This record gives sequence, C-alpha cells and structure tokens, in this order.
Amino acid sequence: MPLKNLLFIASESSVISKLFALIIAMLAPLAVVIHLLLFLLVLDAVTSIYFQIKIRLEGLTGFRLRLQSAFLTIESRKLRITLEKMVFYVLALIVFFLFDKFILHIEPINIDDTFTFSFTNFAAVLVCMTELTSIMSNLSKITNNPIFNRITKILQKKVTQNLNPKQQ
Repeated sequence: MPLKNLLFIASESSVISKLFALIIAMLAPLAVVIHLLLFLLVLDAVTSIYFQIKIRLEGLTGFRLRLQSAFLTIESRKLRITLEKMVFYVLALIVFFLFDKFILHIEPINIDDTFTFSFTNFAAVLVCMTELTSIMSNLSKITNNPIFNRITKILQKKVTQNLNPKQQ
C-alpha cells in the first residue's frame, strides 16, 4: 500500500482511533512481556484446574459421573480470580513501563541494555517467577514427582543471584 493511501486512511480516522493507535504504538515494546505473562497465567490456570480435577476424580467410577464431577470443579470464581490477575499484572507492567520511560528516562525493554535496572524488568521477573513457581508446584503435585520443586528452587536461586550480585 503506497504511503499516500496510508496517510489518507490515517487522516480519515476518528480522534479516538488515532489516540488508541498512539497508545498501542507507545506500549508496543511491552507486547512480548505481556504475551509471555498471559501465557504463563493461562498455563497456571490449566495446570491448577487439571490438578483439582485429578483430586476430585479419585475413587470415582463411570464416565458420566467422572465427567460431571470434572465440570463441577471449574468454578467461575476461580476463573474470575485468574482474569483479575491478568488485568492487574498487565496494568502494573504498563504503569512501571511508563514510570521508567517518562520519569526515569530509561528504555526498560531494550536489547542493548539488558542489564540496566528498571522497575518494568524487575516487576516482569518477579511476576513471571511467581507464575513459574506456581506452575512447577502444580506439575509436581500432578505427577507426584519432586523434580519440578527442585527446578523451582534452582530458578529462585538464579533469580536471587542475579538480583543480588556479589560485590567485587
């Protein structure tokens, strides 16, 4: 599409759509972090629901009874909590991103400055570690295998080491 046509389309758009496009463009660097966070939240919800269904189905026989019990396990309250976490995690990341960008004048999500401290990077690491820990805990319970708890401890140790570098 030629630039002239693109400019014509942009000039014909409403003020609200232009403002929305500007906000989306400004928050574009956060897209990868937000997508990763949403993926981890969904994976955590799936593993949690699977574990709850597994516990509820123990001792039950018959396909119909097991299916009915499985559907009763999924509650709207628990899904609402997951959706609330999604919304507030994303809002927190956006607030930290704007703080870093406009108050501290640093680019938090930047390939060149990977080791620059920013509140956005710090919050993203903490939130993702929380979700990874929860996922690993659920997997450990589902499989009755402590290897996932060991992986969680190693991840937490690595994060602690990176957040608290030794003074040289």
